[in-house]
Amino acid sequence: MDFIMGLGDIKTIEDIIKTFYICILTYYTNFKVINKEIKNSWKNNFIVFISMIIIVVICRFIKNILGFSYNIIFMILLINVVFVLLNKQRFAYSLLVTVISLSINYSIFSISVILTFVPIMLLNLYNTSFGLLLISIIYPILIYLFFNIKRFKRGFSFLQKNIGNENIDILILNVSIIILFCITMLSNYNIISSNTFGFSLIIFSIIMFITIQKSLQLYYKQKLQERETNDIKEELKNKDKEIEELEKENLRLNKTNHSIAHKQKSLEYELNQLLLKNEIVEENNIKSKLETISKEIQNENTAIEIDKTNIPEIDNMLKYMQSECIKNKIDFELQINGNIHHMVNQYIQKSDLEILLADHIKNAIIAINHSENINKNILVRLGLIDGFYSVYIYDSGIEFEIKTLINLGIKPSTTHEKDGGTGMGFMNTFDTLRKYKASLVIHEYGKPSKDNFTKLIKVIFDNQNEYKISSYRKEDIQKQDIEKRVSF
Repeated sequence: MDFIMGLGDIKTIEDIIKTFYICILTYYTNFKVINKEIKNSWKNNFIVFISMIIIVVICRFIKNILGFSYNIIFMILLINVVFVLLNKQRFAYSLLVTVISLSINYSIFSISVILTFVPIMLLNLYNTSFGLLLISIIYPILIYLFFNIKRFKRGFSFLQKNIGNENIDILILNVSIIILFCITMLSNYNIISSNTFGFSLIIFSIIMFITIQKSLQLYYKQKLQERETNDIKEELKNKDKEIEELEKENLRLNKTNHSIAHKQKSLEYELNQLLLKNEIVEENNIKSKLETISKEIQNENTAIEIDKTNIPEIDNMLKYMQSECIKNKIDFELQINGNIHHMVNQYIQKSDLEILLADHIKNAIIAINHSENINKNILVRLGLIDGFYSVYIYDSGIEFEIKTLINLGIKPSTTHEKDGGTGMGFMNTFDTLRKYKASLVIHEYGKPSKDNFTKLIKVIFDNQNEYKISSYRKEDIQKQDIEKRVSF
């Protein structure tokens, strides 16, 4: 007891050394509890060293004038200021960290005082200076050992994971204040001997217990709300994912239906041709059908024999598209260059080529039907063109809408639903472009004219996968192309 009382009357120089130890180790502890590396440079270390000396001098001055309690408050604030300025930490958060660190240091300092009794008792040396020397050795060793405990080696997880959690901040702050209060009370040895000390400590303990209980209740309520919010977010995320998958599936089915529709019409055309030639059909039926067809043919252009690719599926599709052109009084011309068998073996599968031709010839028919142009022509060039296997489709119909040009391949878009347009043709085309790394080039020559084609769509198998436009409306397109998707 004499030794403890002697610690309350230690000399100024020894008190300054003790305070300096606590300040410097509190600053060090700040980094350990948040698991952050200390900036280990001579400049930084020098600034910290000088700052701690200034803090010690100020705290000593405050202690002499206002007492130990105010000394603790100023110590927390000043260490926190240094920590914030040198490490760019949030002030409120670093204040909590500093309070916890100082509480740990005073707790370990108190343990160091208790452990110092053992060698003092053994050596029978009840000397304050000797005791303080032993404390100065044991205290930093205990701090080092404390942060080498497996649980605390990476700091305090609640300070790293719950930044901004006000309830956990209040809880830890209350615990830290209890520790500092106890240390403050125990450090004032005159208060310990007072009759009212025990009663005051009981009242304070009850108040702090209620505060901690309420803080814990708030904390658990907040955690429950966070869990419910996270569950709702997760559920919404799963719903969004389901909707996205359903949209993709719907898009895939639309593409499939779109492709099947072309094949179905081509097959119907082929079956009709077979039925006309079928000798098993009754003579009367044949006669009536031939008469009906003859009447229709009298009002339509006679079909001109077109070139053949010698690939049945492609030839049937082209014949069907020619028949559609005849129905719509459109001149249809086909030019084949090179070996199409080589093209479907090396550059594109015949089923994809069949749909590609059907999509764009159908689009050309719709474009022409919406034009008042007396020039109604479609030209299809297929095969080796300008050194690359390609599909060229010329038409004399209306131009694309600029918005449609910009959104091609991004979302289905059509302004001709009544004429069978679905907007899926270019969705299929861009899938094909990506699949074979082919390029799409659109040439717009001008407004509908009786002397020339309006536009040309090129699908070139050049392994570049580009999308380009050559248009007399270049400036208008660039103005609306906010994301700069189209190259010219």
